[in-house]
Amino acid sequence: MKPVRKRVCRKLLCLPLACLLALTACAQDTGADTEPAPIEVPPPVEQTNEGLNIWYTDYGMTAKYLDAAVTQYNQQHPDNPITAEKYFADDSAESNDEATQQMLTEVMAGSGPDLIFFDVGNMDIEKMVRRGVFADLEPYFEADNFDWSGYNQAVMDAGVWDGHRLVIPLQYNFPMLYTSQTALDETGFSMENCDTFGGLLDEIEAMQADPGQTRDVFRAKFTFYDFAHYAGIPYVDYDRQKADLSFPELQRSAEIFQNLGGLELGTYDMGIDSAADIRDGKALWTCPFPPVDGFYTGPEVINTFDDMVMMPIRDVDGGIQAEITWAVAVRNNSPNLQNAYEFIKYLLSEEYHTETLNYRWLYYSVLDAANDAYFQDYVYGRAVPLTPPKNAYGLDSVDVRQEDFDELMDYTRQITGAYFSCAETNFMRNMRGYISGEVSYEDAVKEAERQMNLYLSE
Repeated sequence: MKPVRKRVCRKLLCLPLACLLALTACAQDTGADTEPAPIEVPPPVEQTNEGLNIWYTDYGMTAKYLDAAVTQYNQQHPDNPITAEKYFADDSAESNDEATQQMLTEVMAGSGPDLIFFDVGNMDIEKMVRRGVFADLEPYFEADNFDWSGYNQAVMDAGVWDGHRLVIPLQYNFPMLYTSQTALDETGFSMENCDTFGGLLDEIEAMQADPGQTRDVFRAKFTFYDFAHYAGIPYVDYDRQKADLSFPELQRSAEIFQNLGGLELGTYDMGIDSAADIRDGKALWTCPFPPVDGFYTGPEVINTFDDMVMMPIRDVDGGIQAEITWAVAVRNNSPNLQNAYEFIKYLLSEEYHTETLNYRWLYYSVLDAANDAYFQDYVYGRAVPLTPPKNAYGLDSVDVRQEDFDELMDYTRQITGAYFSCAETNFMRNMRGYISGEVSYEDAVKEAERQMNLYLSE
């Protein structure tokens, strides 16, 4: 798990190297009243389908997914195997970024691998779409009468622009909070008021204004770091190459974040320790990482001493926004589009997801059946106890309730939109001066908007 945690921490605290050199173009006049530019997809080149080349690094969990995929697919297609080039980064984030940037540079120049994989924050998908980098796979899915009914459609639709299916999401995450009924009663926190993001802000502000409050709102400040995405605030307009940071929810949330207690940025809620802080009155909400296994090793522990309660962070309209954490696209001038489609279809298949259940502890699968299968395998197919020995509760095991899992999966069906994260347009990352107390909110947001406008116009 160490490499994955390191990847997410880097997304929050450091500047990714990918995209900055690979994605350049002349600046254009922008303005709020400018008509959005249409998404232009170049026509496919002459197709030969004589092979398929993919590239990936060994850094992070996605390498394990792809190792398994290539092995299984090539066994089933010995006459048309995939050529996989795997770059060994030696557990170095810097080496991984440099190699990824080089790959992107080749793709932008019209060469490189047929398939482009991305995980959390390592390239700007929205920008690449508007550069015409990706091929449209919608005709292939339509010709094959692909059945989308078993997939989270709101998540899959995030890869479609103007009817062009340019990116295929494979995994996602969404913000889920967990607490105990006793903690809610002690704080007077109203879940009913949190049916929109604005209502959540009201409740957090009330807690922060209460001098007698002993609990931190969140166990870890990281929980609220990506609030602008959770809230679905349209502060970045890629079509018009313009940022608008005048939304009042941005200022309210930034002020809330600055005043949050809890573990510092870059520290995560981890299983049993998170449950212990809810029990001991130190925090109200926990947001476990990794989100999938965190559900089994944190929130369910709460049920051993209280009634566990779960709640998603909703957007300004009451929906739920998901983050795409792993996806694949095809180079627009690839001569192997049919082969690419066949491999992507395999990546979406229940067969493949079943073969890779052991790796699915990090994020949710776009295939609903895979999440169900992981639950069954995790709860009923484990060879070792769910909780580690000599844990803080003295428990040999924790029962995971079917009704809790069903409630969690019901929230996945309430997802109304999804987004691709990018460090350069992350609101809080651009407000570091304000967070640290070095500059006022007004000065920080003015500079953040300037920086984002510059980046968007590149």
